[in-house]
Amino acid sequence: MNAVQILTAPGGPYALSAPLQDMICLTGDGTLYVSASHEKDHHVLSFIERLTRHAHPFRVEKVSLTQIKQLYDTAQTGAAPMLRTASSEGSTHRQTEVVRLIREAVEKGASDVHFIVDPRICAVRFRIHGELITAHELTAQHGNDLCTTIYQSMCDVADSIYNPGKSRDARLKRSFIQQCGLFGARVGTRPLDTGVLMVLRLLYDRRGAKPTLDALGYLPEQIALIRRMSQQTTGINIFSGPTGSGKSTTLECVLTDLMRRFDERIHLLTIEDPPEYAIPGANQTPILCDKDDDEALSHEWARAISNAMRLDPDVMMIGEIRDLSSAVAAFRAAMTGHGVWTTLHTNDAVSILERLRDLGVEEGLLTDPALMTGLVNQSLVRKLCLQCRRPYLGYGYPLADGLAPRIEDLCEPERVWLKGEGCVQCNGTGISGRMVIAEVIAPNKAFMRIFKTQGKSEAVEYWMRHLHGITKNQHLIRCINEGLVDPLHGERDVGLLDADQTIFER
Repeated sequence: MNAVQILTAPGGPYALSAPLQDMICLTGDGTLYVSASHEKDHHVLSFIERLTRHAHPFRVEKVSLTQIKQLYDTAQTGAAPMLRTASSEGSTHRQTEVVRLIREAVEKGASDVHFIVDPRICAVRFRIHGELITAHELTAQHGNDLCTTIYQSMCDVADSIYNPGKSRDARLKRSFIQQCGLFGARVGTRPLDTGVLMVLRLLYDRRGAKPTLDALGYLPEQIALIRRMSQQTTGINIFSGPTGSGKSTTLECVLTDLMRRFDERIHLLTIEDPPEYAIPGANQTPILCDKDDDEALSHEWARAISNAMRLDPDVMMIGEIRDLSSAVAAFRAAMTGHGVWTTLHTNDAVSILERLRDLGVEEGLLTDPALMTGLVNQSLVRKLCLQCRRPYLGYGYPLADGLAPRIEDLCEPERVWLKGEGCVQCNGTGISGRMVIAEVIAPNKAFMRIFKTQGKSEAVEYWMRHLHGITKNQHLIRCINEGLVDPLHGERDVGLLDADQTIFER
């Protein structure tokens, strides 16, 4: 540890008031620690201008509110303020190793990198096409060193000290992101019963070729409905699905297309935590608060949405509806003439309405088809490698319990294909990627009335019979019959093939 003097502490040459000490800490070695959540605050910018006028040398380092508080707390005890840093040589070596591991994951198309440390070993696992693959095994000490290096020296929004006994969230610094060829990377840690788990969510830079809805897997009928949603100037369109189901990617695709069709002559303002993918022409804004404070985070989501409404947006993208406050703010934005796109965690499209009702949104608002204009739910399913897949007919090995009868009853067996042994084309996995399985609802007045008076099941039946709705189950079976998806993967990634039958049981 190297002792450093705090120049902005009480009695120091650049002493600051208590509110400013929450955001700024200048140390004697010339480091200006600035809260990453307040780097654009006018007080921070004014202090930087003051240092520049005084010709005081400094370098800015963005850190968390917690780290700044720790520095001032140390000064108040009367002890020399201390900043704990890692060994420079060892840290640099481990940083290089981390970058190499992330680049390896990127080359394999991984969505996440897991460091799972137990008393014996550290397993480094990549999530590829939805499956966790063990890429490396390290000693437990080596794994702990890498986790410490990632958190303490490679993240720009984190506490000063890595504590494996606490759950923490952070993000990789821009310099390391660029070395890895990514747009961003979120870092999460959580203690295990006998170790620690650290997960890096990799956010890819797709500022070149953007995926289309068709390429993602949406059906032509579904694409037409989503396009209609994007042509409306007001209303809320909600994409739902489990974590890791590709909601952000689909929103990126839809909003990129929207901006292209308007020649970027509309104001698209996003509120994200943090921005995950670049949308050309959009103003993308992060949530600015202490992310470890759940109450502050909830308040900031609602405040950010309300603030965004005063910034002259035509369309708003809200990263997530977290609670009643953010839901009410989103509805208020739609009611005042803005198009709103956002996400929610539900298992199917109609459950979006149930989830909003559970949060406390007034039923009159959530069942207004002029306000609630789009309900979308999606999952990701593994796609078969077309080079090494093998036909279902003639397959001589037993399938998962009950799967064969469902294939015979609900699919076209002569068109069904199963995962092969793997080949050069698919790197021996038998899988070529993942695709979307979705359901898309553009509610009308009758649909909303039935949901309100008779419930979810009757509303789903009306949607299927009268609005020609395509459920995720039906979408999945289409893809199986086209030889794109192994039925076993379909049931594991989306749901049982006979899931829709319960809707019509009487």
